Amino acid sequence: MELVVDTNVLVAGFLRSATTRELLLDERLTLWAPEYLLTEAERVLLTPRLRRRLGSLSPQEVRVVLAQLTERIRVLPVNAFRVKLPEAKTLVADQEDTPFIALALHLQLPLWSNDAPLRTQRAVRVYTTEDVLSLLQGRA
Repeated sequence: MELVVDTNVLVAGFLRSATTRELLLDERLTLWAPEYLLTEAERVLLTPRLRRRLGSLSPQEVRVVLAQLTERIRVLPVNAFRVKLPEAKTLVADQEDTPFIALALHLQLPLWSNDAPLRTQRAVRVYTTEDVLSLLQGRA
């Protein structure tokens, strides 16, 4: 199964969810992301609020774990899907979601995200972590 993965999924897999972490590393999934995922995830994980939740992990250790979680994700530069950015901007309220929607439109793939507002647009199918798990277990 191929999906575009959103930053909130990656952060969830990093912080708390063993299930999400396992799915990020599951070989049955081919995951795609805009290069923005890498910078946004690092920025989010290194905020003071999340740093407190990470306890003793140094910024360098955060980057190492992040690299491990993203090593199977196929990252595309914005130039690869730039033509879809104007359409994507019209579909989302939070402009930080634009590259993910644009990439999903470009690749014609669903988006894996737990961001409820993204499910209000109808151009790209959005699966939650629970949906992805159900699909892999053959329950959907």
